Amino acid sequence: MEGSPRLERWLGDATGTVTAFLEHLVGEPIDADVGLHVTTAAAPDNALGVAAGRPLLARSALLTGRRTARPYVYAESLIDPGLLSEDARRRLATSRDPIGRILGDEGLAVRREPLDGPVGVLSPAPAGRTRATGDHLLARTYRLGVAGVPVMVITEWFLPSLQPFLTGA
Repeated sequence: MEGSPRLERWLGDATGTVTAFLEHLVGEPIDADVGLHVTTAAAPDNALGVAAGRPLLARSALLTGRRTARPYVYAESLIDPGLLSEDARRRLATSRDPIGRILGDEGLAVRREPLDGPVGVLSPAPAGRTRATGDHLLARTYRLGVAGVPVMVITEWFLPSLQPFLTGA
C-alpha cells in the first residue's frame, strides 16, 4: 500500500514537528509508546557524522492517539544525547512524550535534511517489535539538525490508519 502523494506533500509543507502535524491532522494528542530506548555506540560511518564509538541513544516508538490508541506512525531514531538538555534526556527516558513535543517544549528550531531511504536506523529490528516496513502509506528517513548541528536521524513509517484523515481533507 506504499505511497501517498498527498501525505508526502503535506509533510513537505509542514514547518513544525511531525508530532504537531499529526495532532492537527487526527485531532487528538499523540503519545509515544516506546519500544526500545538503549545506549549504543556510533558506527564508523554514521549519518550523524560523529566519531565512531560515541555513545548514542537508539530509540523506537509507535506514535499513537491518546484517546483512540490508534497507531499512526512507527519511528526509529538514533540520537546524540549529548546535544540535548538534561530535561530533554530525562523526558525521552521516562515519559510518553514524542520527540517532537520535547523539542518544541525546549524551544528548539529544527531542520530536516532528507536522507536516502527509508531504512531503519536501528539494526537489527528492536527485540519483540516488528518493524512497520510492510503496510504503510509513506516512509522516509531524515537527519534532524538544531542550529546547524545534526542531533538525530529518524526513519518514520506512516501507517494506513492515517488514510481516513487524508481523503476527507
